[in-house]
Amino acid sequence: MTLTKLGELTYPQIAELIKDGEITLLFPVGTLEPHGRHAPVGTDNFCAEEIAWELGKRTGWPVAPTLNYGITSGLIAYPGGVKIPKLQYEELIKIILENFLQMGFRRIIIINGHGGNTESIGKVIKDLIVEDRGNRHFINIDWWYQSTEPLKEIYGRPGGHAALDETACILVFRPELVREGDFSLEEQSRMKPGVTVAPYSSAVLVYEEGDASPDFDREKATKFVERIIDNIEEILKEEVRIFEKSFGRL
Repeated sequence: MTLTKLGELTYPQIAELIKDGEITLLFPVGTLEPHGRHAPVGTDNFCAEEIAWELGKRTGWPVAPTLNYGITSGLIAYPGGVKIPKLQYEELIKIILENFLQMGFRRIIIINGHGGNTESIGKVIKDLIVEDRGNRHFINIDWWYQSTEPLKEIYGRPGGHAALDETACILVFRPELVREGDFSLEEQSRMKPGVTVAPYSSAVLVYEEGDASPDFDREKATKFVERIIDNIEEILKEEVRIFEKSFGRL
């Protein structure tokens, strides 16, 4: 299918899109924060945006422009990080989603690239369903949660922040931004239960036991990312089907 980027349409085209019955919108969100010495500070944005575009090609759902700023916390001390305070972020997300609803979209699928945003997004979308009940449908997808099985199958190792999974994503979508020679094994830091460090000791964070260091093989990365997008597409189609049935639209 043809990818439709909402920001590239004229307003009559958007009106026509909604008039023709397109009620679903993909909305990528991320943040600016360090991702080691080898990956760009916009990694969370690029991953969310490119995954949303790939899903848009597959489903025909239009894709809104990416919200490139979010709730950066433990990495804010490093150059390149930008933090939107939690309350202001929630207000901003709510305003944007309300505007999409006012345009005529009724289902908004958020492709989230940053864990710091998850709690606030969840709060906002639950608040927004109070009005116009049953006619609003929100889904938030934290894309990296769909990487667990592909990581095991393709790499046999875990992921982490700026580690195997995120680096693979950037390697596929924005390979010119990856600086393989700047990565160092000594730069990784494993997060330990009961230990809080501020700022994080490293901009490459491992969440569980095992080597999560990046693999710069682009062929493997392509297979890995395709599997993630397959998983997300399957989840979204199932959630839409169940919602439509639950609210009597089938």
